[in-house]
Amino acid sequence: MSATPSHLSPSERKVLDVIWRHGPIARIDIGPLTDLSTMSVTRIARELTEHGLLEEGVQRTGARGQPTRPLTVRADAACSAGLYFTNRQVQVGLIDLSGRLLAYETRPCDADSPGEVARAAVDVIEAALARGVAPRDRMLGIGVALPGDFITDRRQINAHEWFPGFRGQDLSAELQAVCPFPIVVENDAACAALGERLVGIGQTLSSYFFCHIGHGIGGGLVLDGRLYRGSNGNAGMIGVQFPNGRPRPSGQDLFATLSAEGVPATDFADLEDLHPQDCPALRAWIVRAANQLRQGLWVTARIIDPDAIIIGGRLPRHLLQEIVARVDDASFCNEGALLPRPKVFASSLGPTAGVVGAAAVPLYERLLIAG
Repeated sequence: MSATPSHLSPSERKVLDVIWRHGPIARIDIGPLTDLSTMSVTRIARELTEHGLLEEGVQRTGARGQPTRPLTVRADAACSAGLYFTNRQVQVGLIDLSGRLLAYETRPCDADSPGEVARAAVDVIEAALARGVAPRDRMLGIGVALPGDFITDRRQINAHEWFPGFRGQDLSAELQAVCPFPIVVENDAACAALGERLVGIGQTLSSYFFCHIGHGIGGGLVLDGRLYRGSNGNAGMIGVQFPNGRPRPSGQDLFATLSAEGVPATDFADLEDLHPQDCPALRAWIVRAANQLRQGLWVTARIIDPDAIIIGGRLPRHLLQEIVARVDDASFCNEGALLPRPKVFASSLGPTAGVVGAAAVPLYERLLIAG
């Protein structure tokens, strides 16, 4: 199979995007989802198959005649890498076109500058490629999940205060200067939402809001199976409901709360073996944070009307489940009017949602429809 094609037409992207989101899918079902004729879909599917991006399956329906041959993306047609980091470590993952995690590594790193983080990631990626995890000529790029919101053209961010070195004028250029593959940047909450869509609970949902508890508190929005970025790439900024300088349901606030009680936790990895039943300070923070989130997510849910809300981010899964259990009680989204209320889930991927989603961003940019 040849290397992944560099350019796809808008119609080819439409068809590939639908198959990526809905496959395996029959050709006859693709047309209504793309506004393309059956003849056009057949031609484009043939061309994408010749490019090595699609493959046929066989689905026998029991009816007389030829079996249907649903299309699905060819997993090994492309791969990409994702970078998701805290102030003390980087998480790097490589995925194939189906979203399967081919390689994953967490490495200590002081995130003092974009270049330092990028160099640590490149070391992991180059080592994985050298092991034959994926062909180098099918690497589409590196997606970088940034801890902040975009200010200008997805180049400059309002970085979290723990990352002063990321307040540069052109983060993409600073990262690209040390990377041998194309760089694509995205908000960390949006990356986690996309990761959940690709290989998590979001696979079964049409629309959802992803509440991202990281260093700050943010969100990502998926509508009709596709990441919605908004005009400036900042859709989902739930954090504005919780002003800085006050108690808020964020990682920074959690670490400050634990520190005040003498609990030695300064990064998310320190929380893995910490349980609320054994730590009163952690238990109190979870109760307070869940109460805050219940109100904030209530408003968000009624504005957006999603199928579900997924709570995730950088917290370990056992702590996310504790928060969800307190958010998703009988009073949540209950105005006494018998309105349907969204389901609330803890992220099925935990902290790996961000790195998988970051790795998926280059796939979006190069092959699919950027949301």
